[in-house]
Amino acid sequence: MEITRRTLFEASAAAGVGVFLAPAITSTAAAAVLPGVTPFTEQLPTLAQLGVIDATGGGSATIEMVNATHQFHSAMTATPTFAYRGGTVSQNYLGSVIVAKQGVPFDLTMVNSLGAHPLASAIDYELAGAVAADATGPRASVHLHGGNTSPGNDGDPTDTFAAGASKTYRYENSQEASGLWYHDHALGITRLNVYAGLAGGYLVRNGDDPGDGTTGLPPAPFEEPLIIQDRMFNGDGTFLYPPNENPGTASRPWAPEFFGDVATVNGKAWPNLDVARGKYRFRVYNGSNARFYNLKLKSAGQANTFFQIGSDGGLLNAPVPLRTLLLGPGERADIVIDFAGLTPGAKVVLTNDARVPFPGGARAVRRGGSPLPQIMQFSVTSAPGWTEPLPATLRAVPITPLAAAARPVAAVRTMTMVENLNTLGSPLMALLNNRTFEAPGAATTVGTNALEQWDLVNTTVDAHPIHLHFTQFQVLNRQKFDSAGYLAANYGPQPLAPDGGSFPPPAVAAFLRGVPQVPPANERGWKDAVIAMPGEVTRIVVPFGANAGGSVTAFQTSFTGPYVWHCHILEHEDNDMMARYVIA
Repeated sequence: MEITRRTLFEASAAAGVGVFLAPAITSTAAAAVLPGVTPFTEQLPTLAQLGVIDATGGGSATIEMVNATHQFHSAMTATPTFAYRGGTVSQNYLGSVIVAKQGVPFDLTMVNSLGAHPLASAIDYELAGAVAADATGPRASVHLHGGNTSPGNDGDPTDTFAAGASKTYRYENSQEASGLWYHDHALGITRLNVYAGLAGGYLVRNGDDPGDGTTGLPPAPFEEPLIIQDRMFNGDGTFLYPPNENPGTASRPWAPEFFGDVATVNGKAWPNLDVARGKYRFRVYNGSNARFYNLKLKSAGQANTFFQIGSDGGLLNAPVPLRTLLLGPGERADIVIDFAGLTPGAKVVLTNDARVPFPGGARAVRRGGSPLPQIMQFSVTSAPGWTEPLPATLRAVPITPLAAAARPVAAVRTMTMVENLNTLGSPLMALLNNRTFEAPGAATTVGTNALEQWDLVNTTVDAHPIHLHFTQFQVLNRQKFDSAGYLAANYGPQPLAPDGGSFPPPAVAAFLRGVPQVPPANERGWKDAVIAMPGEVTRIVVPFGANAGGSVTAFQTSFTGPYVWHCHILEHEDNDMMARYVIA
């Protein structure tokens, strides 16, 4: 019998196994880490070195998207990159961190001065949106990920502007203090534009989190962003995006996922940060294309406890002690690490043991795995640090459940994740509701200020980080289901035909197994991206306006118009795991 991703899933489901091995069909091919690229010899670029744009007083600023060269490691030659250039530093990779304030609007003009694409050979012109000009002067669209933005300022993937043009985005900042980020979102080339460097941090401040230490949270210089990305390089230092080697699709540049062999943080390979003996606040971003991270702190071989104080959309009610932190692409976590009890000279390594593809990929390289076990290092100095106690309560007004008996949801929608394979078992694309992006009649219309429950039904073998534009939602619970049975009943056997099956998808109730599991404590805050595990229904409660169902939300402004929701694995998003929803 031919072994495909589908048959592996069915065999595992029949055996009652929730985690299983999938074939090695991702983009991880053959490159060795360059000689001399040693871990922990590069210093982490700090917030001051990344650069800052202070938008707390409102006003306006301009960022220019440029071609540049950037040295990821002293043993490497400089790499051709893209950068968002503006602020206190002239960037050669990534962008300055924008610091805004709740309720204070800010206008950001983005100028597209991009030339030859560093990853032009990986452009797949069969993907929707990709055009020949993207190789020499790519389109751009800037999305404020997690932002409470109007449709015209959201960075929709179809709202692109060409090289030589510009666009001004208005950010009302009508939301709670949070760690957002801005990145490219151009349809068909998002994965390549972000890979080349078009991403940056965006912090919103308010009275709960003024950033000055008055609430007890570590301020600068003890607050730092950690933008984690995996990358791969050719011998000459240029970016490597391995070619697609899957049976039946090897003629196309698109591959189902990209997994690099070099961990970069803030643009440096396996960096070190010298830390004082005290608490540090790290704004952690999973900026990778497809890699999940299961992060741990290890010193002298032992795991260390740290605290998560915030999720995608803002502060949690109280600090949550953790020993591991799972982040899918696009997710963020606000964490505090205390180095006060360590002796000068101690080393703490940020490690990762997430499999790729997550969660069922191989661990070992010899079995087709692409592990990235070390991310960066912290070296403890003798300098005194921030030693104020971590506040027991983080918010003046605690987060309460959106849905309650007095506030029932207006609708419960079934939203499916499916993968379309060829007859050889190779992925052709991944889809939401088995509909291609903007297929006629495939948009979901929701009412303004409606409160809805979305049941995210993952029929595929991989976890998917599902991101909704405009809103911040809450995770309700997760529950296992009979994926093979649901697939057969609604879509029939593989290979699935795109745009086939029922729409909207039928309810999953008849295929549920076990009981719902509530989310862990660190997932009980505001979220704009959630990990939907294979063989599970992930239920989220979504407000489509600032006063949805009379509930208290993380944002203060309602808008109407078109938005998108999608998988934040960038290779999936580009082909074609994205759908339209319209607030009416």
